[in-house]
Amino acid sequence: MPTSDVIIIGGGIVGAASAFFCAQAGLGVTLFEKREALGLLTTAASLAAFRAQFAEAENIAMMLESISFFENIRERTGLADADIGMVQQGYLFCTTNPETPARMQKRVAFQRAHGLADVELWDGDETRKHFPFVSAEVVGATYRARDGWLSPNDLTNVYARAAVRDGAQIFNETNVQEIIVSGGMTRGVRTTRGEYHAPLIILAAGPYARRFAARYEWDLPINLIRRQHAAIKENALIPRDAPMTIDADTGAHWRPEGRGAILAINTDEAPGEPTDDIKPDWEYPALALDGVMRVSPFWEQIAETLRKGDLDVRAGQYDMTPDAKPIIDTHPHIRGLYVHCGYSGHGVMGSAAGARILADLITGKAKPADNAFGMERLKHPDADTREKMVL
Repeated sequence: MPTSDVIIIGGGIVGAASAFFCAQAGLGVTLFEKREALGLLTTAASLAAFRAQFAEAENIAMMLESISFFENIRERTGLADADIGMVQQGYLFCTTNPETPARMQKRVAFQRAHGLADVELWDGDETRKHFPFVSAEVVGATYRARDGWLSPNDLTNVYARAAVRDGAQIFNETNVQEIIVSGGMTRGVRTTRGEYHAPLIILAAGPYARRFAARYEWDLPINLIRRQHAAIKENALIPRDAPMTIDADTGAHWRPEGRGAILAINTDEAPGEPTDDIKPDWEYPALALDGVMRVSPFWEQIAETLRKGDLDVRAGQYDMTPDAKPIIDTHPHIRGLYVHCGYSGHGVMGSAAGARILADLITGKAKPADNAFGMERLKHPDADTREKMVL
């Protein structure tokens, strides 16, 4: 039977990153993806952005590490032609609420104390000095120039190419039917290609991870929430040098994309079941446009002339954890079974650091007690998490 050190179930960006970092650590890797290519489900529907402006020390550290990896992608992967379409035009969080700048000031102080030295805090006038499209009602903002966006498809393929160069095997159109467990240990998997043996299994199946884990008496605290974004085709009124611009009061956000833009606003959604066919709502662009107009009024003028052919809508599923942080951990009873999922919409930006953490845990370079993304932390939730997430 074919053998390796590690088998990875799932070929989205998280699975591909796991393959790369495990291969870098000297492990023999086999990855299975059930679709015809990597990154076709949630990765393909991603907003594709990255930021280090978080309110938790472990998230700041994770994203700073990942962003550094992206910035040095050719050196870090050894692929001289690696190109991930990286654009660093910043993230701008704006508020029209006069009470919010004081909270922003505390948050920026925390971020700077935890290594985010380049985040800036502006009043409304300073914000408009840098970005004149911001509305007169904005009274404060935070900004970091090294935040931005990239091509998730290109990044996934770079991870995969570098992993294969380092000896990894990647099989598309291969469904993992069962994890082979014997004597409380993982032994391999049964797939539509046959049996493959390995002492270590990584479950990186995104929206399908919770359902798959439940077959092995592992209850992952993940809810699947549909998230959508609208794409606007070329329009001369869209400032092409703008940052990701977020209304910190409502969560509505937009960023340039070529000569057009991508915009989004979160809507109330009930948790759903995993599916490969996630239907968007064609009414969604109107909601998103209404949302982004509040701090970027030029969108009102664009909306007046938009036609249906100028719009596209995509939908995917966030695998949400209670604190919106990923789960990187081992099964409590089955030795050799790992999970790497639950990124809550941050899988693209956290993929590099998360996969490095996973590889360090597998090889013993890191101790479980040092892992901020293990399941144990969910037994002691942070009471301020939801407030932090809103800002």
